[in-house]
Amino acid sequence: MQRAIDKSLKAFALLIVMMGLVAACNSEKDKEVHAHDEYTCPMHPQITQDKPGTCPICGMDLVKKSGAEQPVAVSEEMKDLIKPTNSSVVAAIEMIRPERKTLPVNVTAPGVISYDTRKTYSVPVRFGGRIEKLYLKYNYQPVRKGQVIMEIYSPELITAQRELLYVVSQHKEQFEIIESAKQKLQLLGLTKDQIENIIKTGKESFAFPVFSPYSGYIVESNVSLPEASTASGASSTSMSGGGMNKKSGGAMGGGVQPSNAMNSANSSLATGGQFSTREGMYVSTGQSLFKVVDGTRLWAELYFPAKEGAQIRKGVLIELHIKGTPEAIQAKVDFIQPFFSEGKQFLQVRSYINAIATEIRVGQLLTAHVTETHNQALWIPKKAILDLGVQQIVFIKEKATYIPFKVKTGVETDGWIEITEGLDESMEIAANAQYLVDSESFIKVINP
Repeated sequence: MQRAIDKSLKAFALLIVMMGLVAACNSEKDKEVHAHDEYTCPMHPQITQDKPGTCPICGMDLVKKSGAEQPVAVSEEMKDLIKPTNSSVVAAIEMIRPERKTLPVNVTAPGVISYDTRKTYSVPVRFGGRIEKLYLKYNYQPVRKGQVIMEIYSPELITAQRELLYVVSQHKEQFEIIESAKQKLQLLGLTKDQIENIIKTGKESFAFPVFSPYSGYIVESNVSLPEASTASGASSTSMSGGGMNKKSGGAMGGGVQPSNAMNSANSSLATGGQFSTREGMYVSTGQSLFKVVDGTRLWAELYFPAKEGAQIRKGVLIELHIKGTPEAIQAKVDFIQPFFSEGKQFLQVRSYINAIATEIRVGQLLTAHVTETHNQALWIPKKAILDLGVQQIVFIKEKATYIPFKVKTGVETDGWIEITEGLDESMEIAANAQYLVDSESFIKVINP
């Protein structure tokens, strides 16, 4: 009995010893495994330690480093998600499809009232001399046909008068000689009534008047008329109300905004102060001091963005709103001329206006409105376009990401923009491209 008890005690002791050995082995294995674990800070990778904790710099929890024996498998879905932000964007925003439909296109452009250059007449001086009296003082001063502009003392004219008086007094019967002397005075600019008055009085005049041969507004020859076609540096503002805001408002933006052209036109009006020609100045024969422009024949010069060319055609009706006047003027397109200046392209459109029926003045600024129906075309909301300056892009949906894609655009109207190339109705694009822009990355399109 005692022997059986001893055997049981020995077996129990042996079991305890074996369990202790197994526990010691497992503890050594755990120590070996944990000895290879390293923990680091995601924000400061230079911070490492062999146990969990917090970063002494930023206070973030340390994370366990992945060993080389534990590679991360990248699936097909993950490949799209780990692309750089300049080639794809992960987002869950609203998407739309392009729509093919017909929309009325409202085009707005800035402009300026200017003279019809075909109704501009030169007033040359037919005899040289000194200006004794100047009756008109300012540029753009109204003048009537036959009105005296100035009086000139001319030695040449005095000599011609004395020759006529001598012939008339000494050779009354020599009609051919008398007519020749009269014709010489006529070629110098004297009228028949003036010549007959000289013969009747028997005295020469020392100062002869120069009459305006036309009615209109008188301008010095060295003053530029307010027209954009002759204004240097014309451009678009934008097309901005000026030029071409672009669409106004724009441009002339582009807009096309040719504000420089209108500024040049208005600067010519600013020179409409006193004449630089003064009394006492000498003029030579044939010199053109003044020009007369017909104020009853004006035109509106407008500046449209170049891409609106398909809508702007000769004969199209336009509505002109002149600043400072409550009523709109109905007109039509009479002339179209493309312009390229300072890297921008726009259309200069001219519309003739009858100034007699309207109270308008040269140099007044105006805004033109043209409404045309654009037949079946592909349209998307304007906010779905991202304008990079040299190109326009949209974001095409591809699985869980949006990919930048270059497109070509046409006209704009009421928040919609026409797509002329790059999309079709089956494509899905981001409804608002602005939300998908990373300010620190340069967008790389997939169809450069």
